[in-house]
Amino acid sequence: MIKLVSHFRFAALGIVIAALAAPSALAASDCSQMARTIKSGQASAKAMAADRDELLLEVEAAGDAWEDQEALRNFSASHAAEADAARAEYEALKAELVSLEDDLQARLSRLNRDAANYNRTCATRRR
Repeated sequence: MIKLVSHFRFAALGIVIAALAAPSALAASDCSQMARTIKSGQASAKAMAADRDELLLEVEAAGDAWEDQEALRNFSASHAAEADAARAEYEALKAELVSLEDDLQARLSRLNRDAANYNRTCATRRR
């Protein structure tokens, strides 16, 4: 009876080890594809960050232009209209910036998740 229980324990341990090793072995065949996906994601994120930086400069310039027009608002109705137009342009650019930043953060979050998955399944420890 003791031998039978012992055999069941080793058999169960073998099943657990095989179950743990199988996903890693299966994922190892996809490691190069995962690495390519991460690499292209990094390039895409860098491009988005560059676009965001350019847009940020535009938003700052539009904000400065609005502030300049706002100082002249009370001089005439045309000055008030120019200030309103400058503010509308600033607000539109700012909304575009927020949207781009949200998209960039979502992409970076996915990229970090993919990199963590790659590290968990593909990367080997060197000692």
